[in-house]
Amino acid sequence: MLIRAAIYEVARAGQAVIVAHAASMALAGIEGVLRVLVTASTEVRAKRMASAERLERAAAEDAIAASDIDRRDYLKRFYGVKEELPTHYDLVINTEVLTAERAASAIVAAARSA
Repeated sequence: MLIRAAIYEVARAGQAVIVAHAASMALAGIEGVLRVLVTASTEVRAKRMASAERLERAAAEDAIAASDIDRRDYLKRFYGVKEELPTHYDLVINTEVLTAERAASAIVAAARSA
């Protein structure tokens, strides 16, 4: 798969942050990789999307629901993941409580100590 090959190539080069195409699944078991899940509740994500995209709340909720369905389908089709679990990641960050800055700091600290 071309996408998976590109993910490996970028990861092999080092000093990269890869945010797409389930890179955390593609890079499972690769030494030197820190797999991070950044998450929040559907409600918080919809509120943020509505604000950022200037959408009605219902439209944002629909977009989040569709995106979540697409993500589950992608993980299942390309990686055989029946259910995404926190254990698929080395670090899980809940941004309902942490600001983006604090979340980023936690990720950087984990990456430096890995």
